[in-house]
Amino acid sequence: MKLSLAPLQGFTDLVFRRAFAKHIGGIDQFYTPFLILQNGDSLKSSHRREVDPNVEENLIPQFIGNSLKEFIFFRDYLIELGYSKMNWNLGCPFPMLAKKKKGSGLLPYPEMIEEILSDGLDDRIELSIKMRIGYESSEELETVLNVLNKFNLSEIIVHPRLGKQMYKGDVDLEAFGRVLILSKHPVIYNGDICNMEDYQQRLEQFPNLEQMMIGRGLLQDLFLPLKIKGEELPTAKERLALLEKLHGEIYDSYTSYLSGDTQLLSKLKPMWEYFSANFNNDRKVYKAIKKSGGMKKYNAAVAFAFQQGVKE
Repeated sequence: MKLSLAPLQGFTDLVFRRAFAKHIGGIDQFYTPFLILQNGDSLKSSHRREVDPNVEENLIPQFIGNSLKEFIFFRDYLIELGYSKMNWNLGCPFPMLAKKKKGSGLLPYPEMIEEILSDGLDDRIELSIKMRIGYESSEELETVLNVLNKFNLSEIIVHPRLGKQMYKGDVDLEAFGRVLILSKHPVIYNGDICNMEDYQQRLEQFPNLEQMMIGRGLLQDLFLPLKIKGEELPTAKERLALLEKLHGEIYDSYTSYLSGDTQLLSKLKPMWEYFSANFNNDRKVYKAIKKSGGMKKYNAAVAFAFQQGVKE
């Protein structure tokens, strides 16, 4: 099974992706969290750093927007950097973006999607689409797929929830099955793969799937990709050491360019919402991290986490 890492805003940035690939691995394809243009024709420095082609391999930058002009600027910027693949986000459910007809908020407007694809595709760079099954209703799905089927896309990645659901409720596997029937493009499954049981259930229901995308499930079990691929896992002691190296590299990388403890903690502490699930006594671990104020207390909470050991 080929595995992709879902682009999670605030979590799977360059720092995490690079450290994960170096110390753990098991992911075949990485995506940047969505990148937004400033004034339609520039990327802020942190986003330029995200797509630096000299830093990491197997990376697909992700665009979000509803403007043909912005799409073409982003496309040409990536081509100039040497990229051969890009992704268009039609799946983000965040209301602030959706109400502006961006992310999943663009799905009810298939004519806008068609206009951008008609004039925006370029043979020099492949385009994939990450999408939901609709924003208000899954009845939007067939119309959108009919539009996508008119164009030469590399693949579509489908999270089978509505945009308005955010991440609540169950995934709609019946709707995903319709995607497999209706789409002429390769289809990648994304959504609620948090453990081996979830993976096996999806594979049993859709045995012809060749690729899946995992996100929060990976953050909660950083060795999940290796488990899915059937690779021999390191021992518990070795896994703990790898997690220490992973955290250490993330810590050092953020320290190198962030200014002051407040900025550093604002990047480090949120990842423990998921990262803590890798450890025994995960609730106590997360509570200790969450309560820590200042770097001294944060480092003490991290030491406490590693004293608990990793889950089997």
